[in-house]
Amino acid sequence: MLLPLDCLRLLSYGRLVLDPALLQQIVSNGGTGAVCTVVHTKGSTPRKAGASMLVVHDGSELGRIEGTVGGGAVEHEVRRRALEVIATTRPALVEIPLTTVLGMCCGGTMTIFIESLRMRPPCILFGAGHTSLALARAADAAGFDVTVVDPRDDLCTAERFPAATRCNSYDHDDDLDALPFAADAFVVIATHDHQTDQRLAERVIGRDVAYLGLVGSLRKATLTRERCRNKGIADDVIARLRCPAGLDIGAETPEEIALAIVAEMVQVRRRGEALTRRTRGAAVDAADRAG
Repeated sequence: MLLPLDCLRLLSYGRLVLDPALLQQIVSNGGTGAVCTVVHTKGSTPRKAGASMLVVHDGSELGRIEGTVGGGAVEHEVRRRALEVIATTRPALVEIPLTTVLGMCCGGTMTIFIESLRMRPPCILFGAGHTSLALARAADAAGFDVTVVDPRDDLCTAERFPAATRCNSYDHDDDLDALPFAADAFVVIATHDHQTDQRLAERVIGRDVAYLGLVGSLRKATLTRERCRNKGIADDVIARLRCPAGLDIGAETPEEIALAIVAEMVQVRRRGEALTRRTRGAAVDAADRAG
């Protein structure tokens, strides 16, 4: 994930220089956007290689933009594709024949690399007990955007969780779609009730997230997986669940458990970033070969 200074540097490479205040605004609003860079053109096109545009997800149909990759129909299509990339966080290399696909008279073809820009990946913590308190502090310090979910109004408060961006004090059986699930989301289940943990694991395990951890013992891990299997959940899906959550460092206290879990989350996140960097490099190399 990119920090504001890195974003500014990246966008400067694509001839689009943003005011740091705008980047801070993106962070404050959840930090979701996409950088769209023209990496190759053929024939007559409105912009050439190096032109960049930032699409910010603000709830509107096509998002808010800074910069341009050519305006008109091509920009409309790129904005639409950018919102798809924002939703999945997966980069995309898009080739757009301007005449045959968009009906533009330019006659050329543009190849555009679209990459998700999220300042802080979401971390959803189910539970507001001692472990979650330590987890929220550690995850925030490690660069995650923390949401705490627990039905106990007296525990799930901003006062108890100053490191959390959001505290959702609604029942765990409520609709989970209101939570910031995404392909780069990190989810930890650590409630006060084993049955609730099981129910949440079954409801979340099929979602496309970067990390799903369940706090518990080896016996709890075995029972949870058996119950999921009995519910008809496939073994390859069950394998996504990390239980006991966290690296094996012999953790015992809430603070040590939080350290182990956040260390594992960082490990997963950094490996994903390395893959994205390789994808970005491959996209540029492919465009160069095509030229």
